[in-house]
Amino acid sequence: MSHCTCCAPGKCRCAVWISRILGFCIYAAAFFLPACREVATPDGGAPDIFRGSFCAWVTLVNSFSREIWHSMDFLAVLSGWINPLLGLYLIFLLFPRLRWPRRIVAGLIVLFMAGTWGFFYHHSLVPLVGHFLWIGGILLILAGELMGQGKTDATCA
Repeated sequence: MSHCTCCAPGKCRCAVWISRILGFCIYAAAFFLPACREVATPDGGAPDIFRGSFCAWVTLVNSFSREIWHSMDFLAVLSGWINPLLGLYLIFLLFPRLRWPRRIVAGLIVLFMAGTWGFFYHHSLVPLVGHFLWIGGILLILAGELMGQGKTDATCA
C-alpha cells in the first residue's frame, strides 16, 4: 500500500501528523532530562547539571529583567521564548488559514535555536541529551512545514 486510505496518492498528510505527534512526545520528555551542564574545571568539583524544565523556567522568567537584555544573556532569553512560540505554532496548526503566520513563527523558533547555541558557547555550557531531544522534537514538529501541502480531509488525522 503506497498511501493511507484517507489521503490522495503522493499527498499523504498522515506522515506529517505522525512526525508532529512523535516530535511532541520527544519534546515533552526532554523537559525531564539533563539539558546542559557547566564545563568541568580541573580544580573544581562536579559541574552543575541543569534539567530542561529548569532551563525553560529560568530563561523565560529572566526575559522580564532589563539587565539581561543589555548583556550577552539575551541569547538565553531568546531560547526561553522558543517554548511559548511553539505553543503558538501548535495553536496555529488548528487554523489552516494561518499558514503564513505559522511559518513565520516556525522561522523565529529556528532562529532562536541558534541563539541557544550562541549562549552555550559564550557561557561555556555543554549541551546534554535533554537539549538534543528538545531540539529534535521541535524540528520533528516543524518538519511538516517543509512537506507539500496536500488537501486535508476531516476523516483523516
